[in-house]
Amino acid sequence: MKNFIFELLPKELRFLILQFFYNKIVKNHFNTNYKKRALLSYILLPFSKDSLSHTNFFEARSWARVLNELGYVVDIIDYRNEKEIDISKYNLICGFGNVFQRVFESEKSSKIRTITYGTGMHVFHQNLVSLKRVKDVHRKKGVWLGKSARLVEKTWTHNTLLVDGIISLGNQIAANSYRKYYNGLVLALPAPFYKTQNAENIIRQRKTKSLKHYLWFGSSGLIHKGLDLCLDYFVNNKDIFLHICGPTEEEFMKAYHVELFESPNIKFYGFVDIKTKNFEDLLKTCSFCVFPSCSEGGAPALLTVIGNGGLIPIITKETGVETGHQIWIDGFDYKSIEAAINSSKELSFKEVQDLQYKNYYYVENNHSQEQYFKLLKNSIKEILINV
Repeated sequence: MKNFIFELLPKELRFLILQFFYNKIVKNHFNTNYKKRALLSYILLPFSKDSLSHTNFFEARSWARVLNELGYVVDIIDYRNEKEIDISKYNLICGFGNVFQRVFESEKSSKIRTITYGTGMHVFHQNLVSLKRVKDVHRKKGVWLGKSARLVEKTWTHNTLLVDGIISLGNQIAANSYRKYYNGLVLALPAPFYKTQNAENIIRQRKTKSLKHYLWFGSSGLIHKGLDLCLDYFVNNKDIFLHICGPTEEEFMKAYHVELFESPNIKFYGFVDIKTKNFEDLLKTCSFCVFPSCSEGGAPALLTVIGNGGLIPIITKETGVETGHQIWIDGFDYKSIEAAINSSKELSFKEVQDLQYKNYYYVENNHSQEQYFKLLKNSIKEILINV
C-alpha cells in the first residue's frame, strides 16, 4: 500500500524523498565505544524494517554484525549516498557504491582499508551479457525490451580495481569475473537463502505427476534471467508444464502475451510470498526448477526453491550455483534448453527423488544463513590479515 501511494506522488517529489533517504547515515549502529571505526556502504532499508523479499536484508545485517564482532564502531550508508562524508575517521570501508571513488580521490585515505562486496558478477560482464540477451529477444520478437535486462548504470571501477580485497557473492565462476580485472585477493562467498518450508516433507509428498512440472522463480530482469527462453520452449512442448513466479514487467508481458496467458501449459503467478501455502503447494507440484540466467551472484531465488523444496536445478553456469547434482544448460538458445529438459525427462521418479534429496542437502549445508555469516567473517579477516 505504501509503495502504491509513493508511485502516485509527482516524479520530482519522489526523487527528493529518495535522495533524502539515500543521503542518511546510521551512526554507531550498535552504540559501542571501540577505537576502530568502519563504514558499511550497502543498503539502509534492512536497518529500519524486516522483510523476506530479498536476502540482501539478511546480508546487510550480517555485514554490520560481523564488523561489530571484529571490534569496529559501525556506521552505515546507502550505496547511492551523494553527501560529503568525513572518510578520514574510518579505518575500514566495506561494500560498494559512490563512497569508494571519494576514498581513492582523497589524500586522507592512505590508511583506510577497503573491501568490496560483489553482489553479482563483475559489472563489465553483467552489462555486456544482459544486453546481448536483449538483442537476442529483439531478433525473435522485433521489439527492444531493455527494461527486462539487469544493467548496472555506474561501473564503480574504483570498487573493483583499487581496493584491498573483494568478496564475491556466489561460486568461483562469479569470483573469476572479478579476477579477470583485479589481481588482488578475491574470495567467493556462497549466497544464503531464507528457509520457510520443510523440504523433506515436501519431497516425500510429491506425486509422479510432478515429473511434468517445472518452476521458474526469479526477480526483475526477465530476459536477463532467461524467462523468454523457457517460454519459447514450453509453448512448443505442451506435454509438460511451466509455473512462473516473478514480477510483472509490462513491456515483456505485452511481447509475450500469447506464451504467458494463452498457453494451457504455462501459468504466471506473479510475486509469491515464500511464507505462504501457495509457495508450499507450488513446491509440491514441481520436480524441477529451470533458470537460464546470464549473470548472477549466487542466485538466492534459485537457492530458495532448492533449499525449501529440493527442486532439481536446470541451470546455466552463470547462475553462480553448483550443487553437484544439477542439470546444466550449456547456452542461451532453444537447443540448449531442449537438451537440458530432455535430460530431465529421462529420469525415473526414484532417480528424481534421490536427486531432490541430494540437492536439498547440499543447499542446506552450504548455503544456510549460519554458513554465510561464518564465511563472511572469515573472509573479512583473511583480507585484513593479507593487506
